[in-house]
Amino acid sequence: DQYFRSIAKLILQAAEALQHVHESGIIHRDIKPANLLIDSESHLRITDFGLAQFRSGIGLTCTGDTPGTLRYMSPEQAAGKRSIVDHRTDVYSLGATLYELLTLQPIFGSRDVQELLSQIFDTQPIAPRNIDASIPTELETIVLKAINKSPEDRYPTAGEMAADLQRYLDHQPILAKRPAPIDHLKN
Repeated sequence: DQYFRSIAKLILQAAEALQHVHESGIIHRDIKPANLLIDSESHLRITDFGLAQFRSGIGLTCTGDTPGTLRYMSPEQAAGKRSIVDHRTDVYSLGATLYELLTLQPIFGSRDVQELLSQIFDTQPIAPRNIDASIPTELETIVLKAINKSPEDRYPTAGEMAADLQRYLDHQPILAKRPAPIDHLKN
């Protein structure tokens, strides 16, 4: 479907841009739809680096803070454990953004901060194809890999996520594997 391919192309651009940013030693920490802008030529731009953290470890916030937009935060970022927040937090946030673009609903729906935190830490999101069966299986697999609660089980880099998106667009097999059914059961 053209809609899903268009979304994959945009998120591919974002993942490639994030890879470049990460290679420069920067973690964005606030990837969300509002910070991904599309120009008149359909080129995606990542904006708002106000919460960015630099590899040197000198951040713009204090230890224990949870900078960023909660709905798109990785579990480790939402926990405020800055020492373990690395580039994979941006991969999670990009995956949460892709989830929302594919399903047309947020990864977690609560408006209550405590309930939203609980969902981020403890609840598996509804698998995208359980919301819309027309979502391509490959895109669902990419999303589920990117939003894994464990950073070690996500894409190791935004570049690897970009490569799988490119494989999908090129009608090639993606490298991400489907999580075990227990990992993404509908809650």
